[in-house]
Amino acid sequence: MADSIDIETWSSFRMGDIFEFKGVKQSKTQLNVPDAENGIPYVVQSINNNMVSRTVDRQWLIDHNEPPQAGNAIVLGVTLPTISYQPTEFGASQVITARNANLNQYTGLFIVSVLKKYISRFGYDNKPGIRIYENMRVSLPSTDDGSPDWSGMEQYMKCVLDQTVRQLALLQQIHPRSRQADTVDWKSFKIGDLFVVTKGTRLTRANMIEGTTPFVGATLENNGITAYVGNTEHIHPGGVMTVAYNGQKAMGKAFWQPKPFWASDDVNVLYPKFELTREIALFLQPLFWEASKPFSYDDKWGKEAMERTPIMLPTDAQGEPDWQWMQQYIERALKDADRTVEACIQLL
Repeated sequence: MADSIDIETWSSFRMGDIFEFKGVKQSKTQLNVPDAENGIPYVVQSINNNMVSRTVDRQWLIDHNEPPQAGNAIVLGVTLPTISYQPTEFGASQVITARNANLNQYTGLFIVSVLKKYISRFGYDNKPGIRIYENMRVSLPSTDDGSPDWSGMEQYMKCVLDQTVRQLALLQQIHPRSRQADTVDWKSFKIGDLFVVTKGTRLTRANMIEGTTPFVGATLENNGITAYVGNTEHIHPGGVMTVAYNGQKAMGKAFWQPKPFWASDDVNVLYPKFELTREIALFLQPLFWEASKPFSYDDKWGKEAMERTPIMLPTDAQGEPDWQWMQQYIERALKDADRTVEACIQLL
């Protein structure tokens, strides 16, 4: 692996002393910019796809007084904490570019990885802007004369990328067994027949007490945990599932909760009417996601609607949910995953 960096030797730099910043204003005709299969990247404020939303017609941008931006630039969001390195010419909307003569593919990627930590504090209510970026101080590798060590950054990223290519080549040799479930003998069961559905309880940030109890909200990440609290009034026991019934992106996201927790009012808590294990919960999680699709942000998947919603499950000879089969299916899948992880570790 690439040698780890000793950040104790880094120096603090004012961003405006390193980069030349320029704002690219939002186009009034952004939605009218035509797509082009072989066009240039169109960069917007997005956390996805290196901030590239699509490819657009380069000549259209020129003809409509929205000239493309030169490549080899770092691009930052204006109202969102987004950042990317753009190696080639691109169109843009409502972003800020940062340039330096020492930027290239390697130093650009290094700088982006460092700056992500610094810009994470920004948001729509705390917008950065050019002046804030210029006055922001960041730590970077430095030379003996106190200048940014562009050569060191480049060599480090070259080493990282070379190792990544080698590791990907080795990973392609790993073929974990694919286990696709046969759904021929599956049947429909209402969620309310399988679980007692209980609505979570509202707890505002202002009323949260600092503590160690997980606070489960409507999120796709971190097992649904968005905070840790010391409040004790509405604690649910471990060994149950949570399902977000609200939230534009998280609706239907289900998690197994192994420890006592507080569930927000955007979450339903599901108490099983059967013996629920971690493995069975992992099997059920994507089924809840699928079952939530008929609902939307404006048509929330509330308690009563969730109870009436069916999910498809494998069945035994008596036509009941085959919990043992689900348990064994996930056990085998987890063993396969462990073997894959062990193989990946050997690559490090």
